[in-house]
Amino acid sequence: MDFDLLYSGQLHSAGRRSEKHQIRKVFHAQLRRLWDSHPNLKQLCEFTGNRAFENRFRNIESVLNPPPEQSGEKMRALGLHHLSENWNRNGFRFLPLVTGQLCLRCSLEILFLRREERNYILQSGDIDGRIKTLFDALRIINTGEELPPGAAPEADEDPFFCLLEDDNLISEVHIKTGQLLMLPESKVADKHDVYLQISVRLNTTRPVRDAWPFD
Repeated sequence: MDFDLLYSGQLHSAGRRSEKHQIRKVFHAQLRRLWDSHPNLKQLCEFTGNRAFENRFRNIESVLNPPPEQSGEKMRALGLHHLSENWNRNGFRFLPLVTGQLCLRCSLEILFLRREERNYILQSGDIDGRIKTLFDALRIINTGEELPPGAAPEADEDPFFCLLEDDNLISEVHIKTGQLLMLPESKVADKHDVYLQISVRLNTTRPVRDAWPFD
């Protein structure tokens, strides 16, 4: 499975939790679209929803009165709900795409455009620090202390989609840097502005029952 994530805005070394969560929201919207549109992910959700629905009716009464047929859309919604129950954090129900249970190999190729004129990897306060901020925004939180005070999911953030369960699931990273002249629709260029194109490639590392959507 291959897809791209995009980000344009500010990115700091040792970014604050409010900044990380704001970037996390940007990726959530893109990943929600991926789950809604990718045929394999739609099928995974529908299969999971059907399995969860059938488990509710496994008793003597359901044999005599079979449960009513449910639409594929309802089954997909139930499947998303069921999958995200595994990652409840501080009022959020996160749904990472890459998890340790599925044994996925996640490689990233990052086009990193920023204000510096010279193409050095380490410059102006370290791309390493900014990449760490990015990786924190790509994964689910571990504790509520990683969220800004009072953070709560908005109407379209249940579940809250993230790329990673943990950033140690990233197996390979390639970074290409370049000069950013100006962010689209901006009138002033800030030294912390960046434009990122993150090309994600997912592969299974060994046969796992529910990892077939990523083959």
